[in-house]
Amino acid sequence: MNKDLARLVELDRGRCLVAHIGALLGWDQETCLPSAGIEERSEQLALVQTLEHEKATSPEIGDLLTRLGSTTENPLGAAALGTTERAYLRVARREYDKATKLPGELVAELARATSLSQSAWAEARRRSDFAAFAPHLSKMVELSRRVASCLGPERRPYDVLLDLYEPGSTEDSVAAVFSSLRADLGILLDKIRGRPQVDDAALHRSCPAVRQAELSSWLMDVLGYDRSRGRLDTTAHPFTTTLGRDDVRITTRYIENYFPSSLFSTIHETGHALYELGIDPDPAFARTRLSEAASMAVHESQSRLWENLVGRSLGFWKLKYERLVSLTGGCLEGVRLDDFFRGVNKVEPSLIRTEADEVTYALHVILRFELEGRLIAGTLAVKDLPEAWNAKMKELLGLAPPDDARGCLQDIHWSMGSFGYFPSYALGNLYASQFWAAMKASIPSIEQEIEAGNHAAVLAWLREQVHTPGAAYLPGELVERATGSALDARHFVAYLNGKYAAVYGF
Repeated sequence: MNKDLARLVELDRGRCLVAHIGALLGWDQETCLPSAGIEERSEQLALVQTLEHEKATSPEIGDLLTRLGSTTENPLGAAALGTTERAYLRVARREYDKATKLPGELVAELARATSLSQSAWAEARRRSDFAAFAPHLSKMVELSRRVASCLGPERRPYDVLLDLYEPGSTEDSVAAVFSSLRADLGILLDKIRGRPQVDDAALHRSCPAVRQAELSSWLMDVLGYDRSRGRLDTTAHPFTTTLGRDDVRITTRYIENYFPSSLFSTIHETGHALYELGIDPDPAFARTRLSEAASMAVHESQSRLWENLVGRSLGFWKLKYERLVSLTGGCLEGVRLDDFFRGVNKVEPSLIRTEADEVTYALHVILRFELEGRLIAGTLAVKDLPEAWNAKMKELLGLAPPDDARGCLQDIHWSMGSFGYFPSYALGNLYASQFWAAMKASIPSIEQEIEAGNHAAVLAWLREQVHTPGAAYLPGELVERATGSALDARHFVAYLNGKYAAVYGF
C-alpha cells in the first residue's frame, strides 16, 4: 500500500478505536447503568467524543488526503490508485470535511447534552411527562441547528441533517417519495378495510419474559448470528451497536401480553447485526470508515428485510412453528400456523411505530418526518409538539394517543438529536423490497430455500450484493449495482399488495 495511504488508514483506525469506546459507554448507559451514574457518564462521553473529534480532524489527515489527490471537488483522489483505495478516499474526504467544520466545543456539548437527554427521555417516557423532557428536547433542537449551520450554512438546516443519514437526500426529495407512497398506501388500506378483520387475540396471551428470552436466543441462532461476536440484552428502545469488528450487540424488550414484539424486534436487530458483521470490503481497510454501512436507509433495509419479508412470511415458519409453540409455553396452543401468519400480519392503525404493521408503518415515519422538519425550521415550538403530534396522528392514522408515552415520547431518536434519521426507516422498506425482488430474480427458488430452513442462501446473496462493500458505494450506486436500477418504490407497493391480498383475500 502507498505509504501515505497506509498512514491515513493508521490514523483512521486510531479514531475508530475511540469511537468504539464511546459506543461501549453508550451501550452500557442504555442497558445497565445505575440511574445515579448519568451525570458522570455524560462527562465521560463528552471526553471520549472530543478525543474522537480531535483524531478525526488531525491536520495530518488533511495533508495526506491532499497528497493522495483527494479534494472536496475530487474526493476519489489520484486515478492511478486502485478502485477500493479510491472508494476509501471518497469516504475519508467526506467525513474529514464534515468533522473539520464542527468546533470541538460543540462536539463536547452535544455529547454531554445527548447523554443527559436520553436519560431524561427514558424517565419522562416512563412517567408520560413531556414537560420534564421538553427542556432537553429544546436543547437538542438548538444543538442540531448549530451543527447544520456549521456543516452547510448556505443550505436549509433540515436538508443538512437528512444528508448525514442518507447522502444526497433533501426534504423536498423525501417529501416527493412520501407523497406518492402515502397515496398508494391509502388505496391498499381501503381494500383491507373492506375485508373482515384478522383475529389476533391469541397473540396477546401472557408469555413470560423468560420464555421470550429463550425464543429470542433461538431465533438469533436460526438466522446465523455468531454469538462469539455479539450478544443480546434488554433496553427501553431496541437497538444494535457496533463496539468492534467482532463485537456487534443487539437489544430487545419483552412485553408480557404481546410476545411478537420481542420476536420481531430480535429478528429486526439481528438483521442489523448481520449487516455489520458482514462488512468486509478489503482486509487492508478493516476498522476504517470504509468498513461502515453505506447509509442508515441501507442499514434499515437489512433489518426490515429479515423482519418482514422473511420473518413474517408463511414459509419461514412452516418448519419452525411447532418449536415456536413449545418455546412460548403453550400460549399458541390451538392456534393454527395459518392463523398465526395472518395474526402477525394484521393491518390496523396503532399508536406505537415499532409495533406497527407493514402497511401503516410508513405513516408513522411520515408523521415524524413532517414534525421534525418543522421543529428544525422553527415553525413548530417544542412546547406545542404534543398537540401537533396528536393532530397529525389523527390525520394520518385516525387515532388519538391517550398520553404522551404512547404519543410524542415513544421514540428515543429526538432525545439523541437524531433529526433526519426517521426517513431512513421508510426508505429502508423501499430498499429492502427492491433487494428482495432482485434476489428472487437471481435465485428463483429462494422462497423454497427459506421454507426448507436454508436461510444461508438469503444471507449469502446479501453478503455479496449489500454487506461486503461497506461504504465503498453511495446508496444510489449500491442499489443500482445490486438490482440493476435506481431506487423504485413500486417494488415495495407491489410486495405489499401481493402479500396482503393473500392475508385478507381480496
